[in-house]
Amino acid sequence: MKKFVEELETGNPVDSLFSVKYKRAVVQYANGWRFSFGAADKTGELEVSFWGGQKQGSVQAVHDSFKEGDVVRVQGFVSTYKDRKKIDVNEGKGSVTPTRDFDLSDFLPVSNKNVDELYSRLLELVDGVKHDGLRALLDAFFKDDGFAKEFKHAPAAMFLHHAWLGGLLEHSLAVALTAREAAKNYDVDLDLLTAGALLHDVGKIREFEVTTSIKVGEEGMLRGHTVIGEELVREKARAVGLDAHTLMKLSHMILAHHGEHENGAPKEPMFVEAILVYYADEMDAKASQFERIKKDTTSEDFRVYDKHWGEVYLK
Repeated sequence: MKKFVEELETGNPVDSLFSVKYKRAVVQYANGWRFSFGAADKTGELEVSFWGGQKQGSVQAVHDSFKEGDVVRVQGFVSTYKDRKKIDVNEGKGSVTPTRDFDLSDFLPVSNKNVDELYSRLLELVDGVKHDGLRALLDAFFKDDGFAKEFKHAPAAMFLHHAWLGGLLEHSLAVALTAREAAKNYDVDLDLLTAGALLHDVGKIREFEVTTSIKVGEEGMLRGHTVIGEELVREKARAVGLDAHTLMKLSHMILAHHGEHENGAPKEPMFVEAILVYYADEMDAKASQFERIKKDTTSEDFRVYDKHWGEVYLK
């Protein structure tokens, strides 16, 4: 039975599955050879120390039997070091063994909303677009079965907002609905606004690598989802024959959706639809985090401190 990180108690034995977040090299210590690695599941992360004897080769063999991203069965004891929980595995008494028999939902959080229902709502917005070129573009993305499968599965972040399977769909739909609601107060091209909102983060499909953890891949690290997304949109826009002026404005909305250069935006918003997408994106990213913190906190206090957002009021 899976024992989650948040359930581990100091002084108790542990026999459970964890994903490998990182792995350190084998080094010598007073009684032999040792190494450490990060072990995680959807509830948290801690460090595992493997304490071996004088035979460096046997310790190295255990070390080399798994890699970052693998799932391993860890048998050891829970201890505390500098007020943080960790697991100690003593060679001959415990073990670290790679396995392929695991449930992915134990390691990655999953949207608590019905992704098929969310996707149906997204398609309703797509079908409501009157501009022929923009509707053809949106159809090329969201009515492609392969893309739809990826989009429903993708997270929107590693750690912060919507950092779970289905998070990108949740976030993109929320941004579109929020921006469209705000647009009622302004003179807006609703078709352009809808397309920009739904596609603003599409590059995250290629930015992140999802295995038993969410991490930024090589292309994501070197180029980022804003540039990747704008390129994906331009490629499909040309294929469906979207006119150059509309494509230029849509490209700008994607490039400007982080708002300011210091936040990673190649361009800052220069027209009303771009401004609305930027603020809808910002609002949903932050509001969803406060909502999640409140939902996941079990404290009876009226507040909790979060390392990213500071104090969050709970009552």
